[in-house]
Amino acid sequence: MIDADERVGTALVRALQEKGYVVDACGEAIVGFRKACETVPDCIVLNPELPDIDGAWVARKVRTEPGSISKVPILFVGEATDRGVRTQSLNVGADVFLARPVSDDDIVAQIAALIAMARRLDGKDVEGSPSSTSIAAAIRGDLSAFPLASLLMMFEMERRSGLVEVVAMSGKRASLALTDGLFASTEVAGAPRPALEVLREVLSWRAGRFSFQPRESRSLPGPRASVGALVLEAMRLEDEEKGPLHELDVDDLVDAVDSRRVEEKVIVRPDRAPPPRPKTAT
Repeated sequence: MIDADERVGTALVRALQEKGYVVDACGEAIVGFRKACETVPDCIVLNPELPDIDGAWVARKVRTEPGSISKVPILFVGEATDRGVRTQSLNVGADVFLARPVSDDDIVAQIAALIAMARRLDGKDVEGSPSSTSIAAAIRGDLSAFPLASLLMMFEMERRSGLVEVVAMSGKRASLALTDGLFASTEVAGAPRPALEVLREVLSWRAGRFSFQPRESRSLPGPRASVGALVLEAMRLEDEEKGPLHELDVDDLVDAVDSRRVEEKVIVRPDRAPPPRPKTAT
């Protein structure tokens, strides 16, 4: 956990320890990043506002660091006074952003869900023992327990190919085909619809179930749009509930497919420059 607020941090550490977690707490970005690289924890909890560098710098460094540390789930917990902070946090590698006020119990539950999801994606069961299925096996879960947006962005990062099926409590179905981690085709109730439209609908389903069935990329349609860009756009439109629905520019989506990733921009405080790469990190 990287949080400079000692009062809030102490309470959360206590809540996590009561659930059996071992917690390393740091108050600064640089120290926290080095500690994460040394220990490779099951989850990183970040405050977006830190005294030396912002939390976005930590998330981006973790995601671009070679080795298993790059796949560790990242949870941001902080004030949501600026909507841009949430968008930036997700854009640089966060899996979930929880806005305060939020209870410690909710934070602990979200951490447990992220760890469980990461272990399933890594071919391990919830207890951490090897699973009988490989990492390429089908993945299933409840929408109330696993954030679908984070799952889709993880599939893009890992360049997965396959079919994501989402079923709402009403029985309504959506299908999202991924080719090498990018959207290939999307439909709802058997009818093809634009990816952004489908995302906005399925991300509003708070209860239901999802599944992912891996497939060979050559058996799927060609990739058409960046998952990360569309997930972030869907979240932005959700934040602006009264605003009109605007599709992303087609040229932006084509560029995202060609480059495979939209370059991430991290806002660093103007009076500080990013520190040199720590020698302890590998």
